[in-house]
Amino acid sequence: MKKIFSIILVSIIYTQSFSQLIQASIGVGSLPSRIKIYLKSAATQTPSSLATLQFNIGVKDNITTPPNLALVSNSITGAIWQITQPPTKEGGFWNYNIFTTSSPLKPSFTAGTEVEAMELEFSNGTPNLGDVGLVTLPDGGASTGYAIFYCTGTLSSDGQGNLYYPRSGVTLDNQTSYNQPNFTVPGTANSTAILTSVTLPVKFTSFLATKKDNTAQLYWQAENETSLTAGYEIERSLNAIDFKKVISVTPQNNGRNSNSYFSTDDVSSIHAAIIYYRIKQTDKNDNFVYSEIKSVRLDSKVIAANIYPNPVKGKANLSLDLIENSSVTITLNDANGKQVQTIQMKGLKGQNTKEINMSLLQTGNYILRILTGTETKTLPVVKGD
Repeated sequence: MKKIFSIILVSIIYTQSFSQLIQASIGVGSLPSRIKIYLKSAATQTPSSLATLQFNIGVKDNITTPPNLALVSNSITGAIWQITQPPTKEGGFWNYNIFTTSSPLKPSFTAGTEVEAMELEFSNGTPNLGDVGLVTLPDGGASTGYAIFYCTGTLSSDGQGNLYYPRSGVTLDNQTSYNQPNFTVPGTANSTAILTSVTLPVKFTSFLATKKDNTAQLYWQAENETSLTAGYEIERSLNAIDFKKVISVTPQNNGRNSNSYFSTDDVSSIHAAIIYYRIKQTDKNDNFVYSEIKSVRLDSKVIAANIYPNPVKGKANLSLDLIENSSVTITLNDANGKQVQTIQMKGLKGQNTKEINMSLLQTGNYILRILTGTETKTLPVVKGD
């Protein structure tokens, strides 16, 4: 692997000379077993074009058996990630290299603004998060050749003391771990961004959304509240994808670990069959977690339905909210009325989701028809290029 890594370095020397600096950092994730990796660029790039991007998560080697590490979410457009498993033990750490198998990458950056790159989860044993961090061994490490934070393209990493940036709850030790842009000077020391102040994220133990008169009534209970808990935001959506903050709720700050909350949202002016809610909890160190999504029906019809995204390029999601269990027939017709797809499903009372695959259909307008025993609902769908 060391030889392969050296070839990659040589191939991108030319592009490095014209790049802007990018730095990485780390934070706790949405669950106690998760961590997040962040990026910050010195220049605005919309979008940027990254030739290569890789990270190295280090877990201190005071444990005998390292856990597994897996990707939970990815925010870097165009990235397909791989993680070395099992990790390699070197430099005082178990090293998990995370690298892309696709290029170029097209993320967008605003100068000085943090971007969440990904969330990762440990399994088969969760390490003490105070022993976890981003680690760059000198020149990528003698045995792995990949234990490094490295980026090339219109943005690039700088191994001379500028690899990682500070965040709340993170201890930095930036050293000369490799030399840019020509790699003629060997790296001399580890660079690290280690989690030190570990606070468990708030956990939503219950969330209920109901309709009464012209209001949506929202109840939730949260655990792991601390002095860092900054507040809650109620977010509303008409398609279960695009959410917008509608209400802010101040935490109770009563010294208790667990608290219950209640709030209402006026829905009298909303023209939709169904609306969706979720709760966003934020900490004073900018970490946040979401509750699950709940729906509120605004009419009394048997079927409330929505399809997203629309227009659709490949696959779309059909969201159905039923007031009772029912067999459902879904048909898709083209603009000439020709039926091109039929789906049968057993619908359950409440929210249901069904994937509609339109990847093989021609570009144009379609009609999606949902039929239960007593009602028919139609939705226009556009198949894009």
